[in-house]
Amino acid sequence: MSKPKSRLFEEQERMKIPNLANGVFFLIVCVFGIIIISPFIVADQTDMIILSSVLIAVTFAAIIYASSRIDRMNLELEASICELKSEKEEIGKLMEQNSKIENTLTSLISLFIAPKDVDRAIEETLQRTGRLCNCDCSYLILLGKNENSFHMANHWSRKNRKPEKMMFENLSISGIPWIAEKIYEKQILSIPEPDSLPREASREKDIMKGRDIGSLIVVPVELDEKLIGFVGIENSDILRDCNDEWKQTLKILSELVGMAIQHKSFLNDLSLFKNLIDESNDFIFVIDSEKGTIVDVNETACKQLGYSREEFMELPEDKTEKIFGSQFWEKELQDICGNRFLDIDKTVTTKAGKCIPAEISVTFTDHEDNTYALAIVRDVTKRREVEEILKKTQERVELALRGADLGMWDWNIHTNELVYNDRWAEMLGYEARDIKPDFDSWMGMIHADDLPLVKDEIYLHLNDRTPFFESEFRMQNKSKNWQWILSRGKVVEWTGDNEPSRLAGTTMDTSERKKFEEELRHSNELKDLFTDIMRHDLLNPAGNIKGYTDLLLEIEDNEKKKSMVSSIKRNNDKLIEMIEIAAKFAKLESTEDIRLERMEIGAMLRNVIEQFEHKLEDSGMTVELRAEGSYYSMLNPIIEEIFANFISNAIKYSPTGTPIIVDVVDTNYYWKVQVTDFGEGIPDDVKELVFDRFKRVNKKGVKGTGLGLAIVKRIAEIVEGEVGVEDNPEGQGSRFWIKLKKCTDLTDHATPENTVPEESVAPISLRQMSPIRP
Repeated sequence: MSKPKSRLFEEQERMKIPNLANGVFFLIVCVFGIIIISPFIVADQTDMIILSSVLIAVTFAAIIYASSRIDRMNLELEASICELKSEKEEIGKLMEQNSKIENTLTSLISLFIAPKDVDRAIEETLQRTGRLCNCDCSYLILLGKNENSFHMANHWSRKNRKPEKMMFENLSISGIPWIAEKIYEKQILSIPEPDSLPREASREKDIMKGRDIGSLIVVPVELDEKLIGFVGIENSDILRDCNDEWKQTLKILSELVGMAIQHKSFLNDLSLFKNLIDESNDFIFVIDSEKGTIVDVNETACKQLGYSREEFMELPEDKTEKIFGSQFWEKELQDICGNRFLDIDKTVTTKAGKCIPAEISVTFTDHEDNTYALAIVRDVTKRREVEEILKKTQERVELALRGADLGMWDWNIHTNELVYNDRWAEMLGYEARDIKPDFDSWMGMIHADDLPLVKDEIYLHLNDRTPFFESEFRMQNKSKNWQWILSRGKVVEWTGDNEPSRLAGTTMDTSERKKFEEELRHSNELKDLFTDIMRHDLLNPAGNIKGYTDLLLEIEDNEKKKSMVSSIKRNNDKLIEMIEIAAKFAKLESTEDIRLERMEIGAMLRNVIEQFEHKLEDSGMTVELRAEGSYYSMLNPIIEEIFANFISNAIKYSPTGTPIIVDVVDTNYYWKVQVTDFGEGIPDDVKELVFDRFKRVNKKGVKGTGLGLAIVKRIAEIVEGEVGVEDNPEGQGSRFWIKLKKCTDLTDHATPENTVPEESVAPISLRQMSPIRP
């Protein structure tokens, strides 16, 4: 466009006629007119003179008109020439500007061809943009992930720039609402001065004035048509003539910055991907299928196989084959297996010659007229070891299940599928294929009376109300008979929402046990009946003997006869004691559940000691109770039998006049009740036997059955206590003791859920036991 204007200017310059030339031409015409009219004047030819004068006058008039016209045209030409000169200067500036822009864009484009340092390329772009726009500073602002925040990623500023804050420094999106709206609309925003902003941009105006920013250009930066940030340019000269061409140039610069950011993101992703590949537990190879050589390999393969990357890539095809044991990259194998295949039974050989069991996943791909094989080699050494351990464990479990005669089942709650082993089906006389493998088939084989209870137990466990599922019920076997089965299970797998998804467990045939339990129950009933009959039928005649012997002792005066009656009385009393103790022990053996309550041991000891006041007086003995304070434990009043037995034995087996010491010792979680006597003591070799039935130390002249301490042991077991005997540490004699669990929390004495009904609870004391009458 500039060249045609230059040629026009030159032509108009040549067409311009100087005023001096006009005067010379006028003078020539005058001389020529005088020469023409002179002969006529001499000849005195008036007509010719007039005609010549008229012609000369017309000529002069024409010349004058032409001259004025030429002057006018010269003025117009001069004005056009001035205008063309101005346009020439403007075109020169534009050409210079375009050249500058072209050079800047060319250099920037070359800078962004595969840049190694993207941040440096962006900073160079901001610097050249700043110099192109002759501004104080330029910067790149990137939006946050939620687009509600931003940060300054890169910036450039002129060396002599004042140290004021930049426009968007330490600001948020909410602090610049008007500019933010324009940015989100992807508009190039040019603000020549703060006062040019509209009223709704009052915040932005105050910020610009406060930070001494004279002008501002904001250019949005996009990536895949999505706004990712903007470039800011402050105090630039181009705002005086920021035309569309400048805006287009700035748009190109922002696109270059967007491309740079995209390239940086790509490099970051590529670097991350490469790092992941290098740090992968698998050995990863890229192999040229035609040459059979390794093109690339990850760091893990280099470390584990002992080769460097360069050594791998220099290996010939036969060496590569030696590492993998085959040429899995061959074209023929691809034709057979397709573009992907997995070989789970391979070995790879290290540089040192060690063979590593592996599985190889191979993927073929074409690139630039060549075929490559991507091989992912996984070391399965540890997995093979785990598989071997699992195999052995499974074998042990199967052996254990066989040894325990247990069936196994596994219920998938979501699919309703029920998997079970052969023994589960064999218990009921079936084969595994005879029973449909689902939960409903199992439920359908359970007795109708037991089914609600089974479902309730399963429901409670699935809702985490019980630690495991356990239920005993009847199932119909292949012979259409009902068979008792005990099933136990536990949730072994949950969903992502923490809902149970698998319930697995075992089953046991308890039919024989149920039969034995019934026989045992019947036997216990017979035993209780025999005990009651024995106590009733033996105590009646023994009571009669006791009455008659007491009467004879009162009326008999003959000392010899009286001695014989006394002997009968002693043996009869011993018989009565044996009957009572045997009956009590039998009752105690049949009592499995006893209600425990919070009781104070000291009060019980004082109560028992009071019962022995007369015996103590007769023996000249005293009891020293060393129990002050409160000693609470979960007990049953039946525990008094233990205290009474210890004190009774101490009286029986201690010399007259010796003391008996009763104390309570704190032993951490237990109260230790001790009864110490100063008798003969018990030898070490029989200490462990004294609590067995009918075992008693040889004590001449002392009556006993050998059942007292056996009763003590049984009561201790019922209340979850522990009994024992040791030598008296203060001298001759023995110390009998019992350990009872402490109970300090008032909530501990609540009645347990499994206590038996009131009518089936044992009597509060053995002394209150009454026989069961037939």
